[in-house]
Amino acid sequence: MSKSFLNPSETTSAVIAMGISRGNEKNIFKTLISGFVAGMFIALAGIGQITASQTLAQTFDVGFSKFIGASIFPIGLMLCVFTGASLFTGNSLLTLSFLTKDLKFSNLVKNLTIVWIGNFLGSIFTAYVAFYAGIFKSPIIQKVILDTGISKISLSFSECIASGFFCNILVAMGVIMAMCSTDATGKFLGCWFPVMLFVLCGYQHVVANMFIIYAGKILSPENFSMLDIFIKHFLPTSIGNFLSGGVFLPLFLYFSYYKK
Repeated sequence: MSKSFLNPSETTSAVIAMGISRGNEKNIFKTLISGFVAGMFIALAGIGQITASQTLAQTFDVGFSKFIGASIFPIGLMLCVFTGASLFTGNSLLTLSFLTKDLKFSNLVKNLTIVWIGNFLGSIFTAYVAFYAGIFKSPIIQKVILDTGISKISLSFSECIASGFFCNILVAMGVIMAMCSTDATGKFLGCWFPVMLFVLCGYQHVVANMFIIYAGKILSPENFSMLDIFIKHFLPTSIGNFLSGGVFLPLFLYFSYYKK
C-alpha cells in the first residue's frame, strides 16, 4: 500500500529535485510563460476573494468577511501546484538546491528574476482583462480595490519586509505541504490551510499585491505612482518574501533533513 504523504526527509529531497529541474531550465521563454500563468492564477484568485467578501464587511462582520475571502484565495496556489506554474514566492525554495550545490547561484538569480517579471506581467494582464470584462463595474468592488491598494502602498519599507516575511513562511509551507502529499486531496488541503491563514492575517504577498495595486491604478491613476510602488512596496515585499521562503525555510530544511 502506497503512502499518502512523504516524511520530512523525503519532502526535502522533493524540494531539491524541484529546484534542480526549475533552476536549470535553459528555455527562458518557458520560465517566463510559467511565471505569467502563475501571475494570472493569483490575480484570478484575488478577484474571487474580493467578489466573495465585498459586502460582508459592511453588512455583517469584518473578521468573517476576511475569512470568506481568505477561503477563496488559496485556489490560486492550487492552480499553480497542479499545473506546475511558477510563483516567485514558491520558487524562492530553489535556494535549497543552491545550498546542496545542485544549482548555481547565477541560475537561481536568473530563475527568480524571470519568474518575478512573468508574475508581474500575468497580474497586470489579468487586471486589464478583468477591467474590460466589466468585473470592476460595481462601486463596492471599486471601493474595496482602491482602499486595499492604497493601504498596501501606505506601508513603510520595514513593514513590507516584516509582513512579507510572515507571508511566505505560510505560502512556501503551502507548497511544501502540497509536495509532501501523494494524492490530490492532500495537495488541496496542503495549499488551503497555510494560504488561508496568510490572507486572513493580511500579510503581504508580492504577486497578489501586483494585481490589487495595478487594478487600483487602472481605476484611479492619480493615486498610484508605479515608480514609487516598485521602490517602496514591491522591492521590500519581495525581500521579505525571499527572506522566509528563500533563506529561513531552506536553511531549516538543509540543516534538519538534508543528507549528503
